[in-house]
Amino acid sequence: MGQLTARMANIVKRLLFDPGHGHEAVPELQRKVRADLLDLAYRNNWSNILVNLAAGSCLAGALWLQGEFSYFTTIWISAIVAITVIRLWGGYRYRVKRRLSATLDDHEFRKWLLGYACGVCLAGSFWALLSLFDLPNFGIESRFLTLMILAGLSGGATGILAPIFRVGRFYLAVLLLPAILTLIAMPEPHYVLVILGFVFLIVMLETHRNNHLILYRSLALKHENDGLVDDLREKNRITENWNATLEARVAKRTRELRNLLVHDTLTGLLNRDGIVAWFKEAQGNHESQACAVLFIDLDHFKQINDGLSHAIGDLVLKEVATRLRQYVDDHHAVGRWGGDEFIMILTGRRDNLHQLVEQAITEAREAVNRPINIVGQTLHVGFSTGVAFGMDDNPQIAELIHRADLAAAEVKRSGRGSVYRYDSTLLVEQERRLAINQALRQAMSANELFLEYQPIIRAANGDISAYEVLLRWESADLGRVGPDEFIPIAEESALIVDIGEWVLREACKTVMGWSGFGGGPKVAVNVSVRQIVVPRFARMVENLLRETGFPAGRLIIEVTESIFEIRRTQLVSEVLADLHDLGVEIHIDDFGTGYSSLSRLHEIRVDAVKIDKSFVLNMDVNARAVIEGAILIAHRFGLVVIAEGVETSQQRDELAAMGVDAYQGYFFARPAEGVCQDLHWQDTPRSF
Repeated sequence: MGQLTARMANIVKRLLFDPGHGHEAVPELQRKVRADLLDLAYRNNWSNILVNLAAGSCLAGALWLQGEFSYFTTIWISAIVAITVIRLWGGYRYRVKRRLSATLDDHEFRKWLLGYACGVCLAGSFWALLSLFDLPNFGIESRFLTLMILAGLSGGATGILAPIFRVGRFYLAVLLLPAILTLIAMPEPHYVLVILGFVFLIVMLETHRNNHLILYRSLALKHENDGLVDDLREKNRITENWNATLEARVAKRTRELRNLLVHDTLTGLLNRDGIVAWFKEAQGNHESQACAVLFIDLDHFKQINDGLSHAIGDLVLKEVATRLRQYVDDHHAVGRWGGDEFIMILTGRRDNLHQLVEQAITEAREAVNRPINIVGQTLHVGFSTGVAFGMDDNPQIAELIHRADLAAAEVKRSGRGSVYRYDSTLLVEQERRLAINQALRQAMSANELFLEYQPIIRAANGDISAYEVLLRWESADLGRVGPDEFIPIAEESALIVDIGEWVLREACKTVMGWSGFGGGPKVAVNVSVRQIVVPRFARMVENLLRETGFPAGRLIIEVTESIFEIRRTQLVSEVLADLHDLGVEIHIDDFGTGYSSLSRLHEIRVDAVKIDKSFVLNMDVNARAVIEGAILIAHRFGLVVIAEGVETSQQRDELAAMGVDAYQGYFFARPAEGVCQDLHWQDTPRSF
């Protein structure tokens, strides 16, 4: 128990008081860094002041409109305005002081730091008073608005208040803790919000600490570099006086310029021109040797740039280059092709070149896969490799690199992290993809796209519950192109957005024209995540329904399980909720194939799930377990379960026994351009 208490105390101490950068810097460097931090704090202070004022004003206005504006609120907003004026005046005085004086002695530093701290802490304290004394009296909407404002203020404070560590910690704690405690003490405690509040506070404290750490080390590094620059300038001044060495220095500079032309400025490896020049020289010196080009593409490197910054990404590239540079000799070259792509050229005898390539890839992978420690971060980097051999047809280096690039792209498509050797089919596939991409851009205007419809059958009575819309393409140049081939290309090139809108409009217009259905059937349209994340997608659907006159209650939007990808869940959830509010149904297509969506169905409002046809067609022990589990959980959530790919009566009967609510597949009807008449619904059991 004592050890646990000590550990908890250490965690609290780290979160609240330990900035993480220690005291390793020399006193002079510390003095410069803390002065820079104070300057930055006062520059950022304007944002914090104005955000506090804007947040307070918005909250006061909302309370006024809600009729919840109290005497305490009047005093509180008046105090916020007064504090704003005082802090603005203090910031102005500091700015004037720094214009007049380039340095601050210890006494002045402490005085201005105290003024800054008092202003920030006083502003945060008034928000705490609001949480403690007025929050319980608010209505539900005003209470949630207050919590959202407090969360927004604390989120912004992790960056704005990063320069002064302990002041920022106090501000974050005093913003969130009183609100959390108030929620606990209320007659009807909001325990979910309390737990989320504590988690949010811990995340904000850790984010603030990391921001302060990066800022402190960046400033320390800046001053260290300034000292190095000053030393370098002094040495250059001395060097310039050595007139007797002018000829040698000119020759040296010429070599440096030539080196810059053929080397990458970031990593020091060969650049594109350097790779070509090295290859030509190697071929001239060893005409009888064969060669191989390795195209090395780092995996998920964009996540490092996006998550940690491009500066950290550059440091990772330099470290990877250092690890690859060990393979450079008279018979091997390593260069940076661009971005996170590297080129390795190997030359040798034809009889052992394959073995040489395997050994080089193995060793390079072991070297690159070692942990990379940068600015307190431990990163792991892998890569995909494409290989092209130049042994028989003696291709040019540009052609070899192109072949290796195609092979690396194939690795990316098939899962990353492995090696693929170029073969001629890759070029054929690439040319095919290019042809499809170009032809697809003209498909709509040339009226080459058309729709087919396949019915969805209710298991209980054999009636048609809806029609799924299936996009088809008959190209004038390419002939019939399957959706499995052209839809992924449309998604990669963003053509899917325009095509998807066309499909929605055409389907609604067509189904509205069908007769003999009374109120008319529902129509299910597949929509990709790329369409959903387009701004104002829900508004586009609403306008389209109004334009065609198609009832929203008869439209079904089918989305794949990729909506559960964690980076997109919030945005997609909001869009689908807007569609739901219009009356549109939401179905999850190809259910069970990824993203662990069984455990996450509660995150997004949906009406039905469609079991992927791969499980129905296979129907072995494992497939049955997946189907039964999906049905059980979906029904617990109150969702309809539709089985795709039903091709036999045996499959239909087994699915019926499991409790499936509806079927779709060739057993009932194949897709057609009009109403499907040839259905096997008469054999469908009427009840289960």
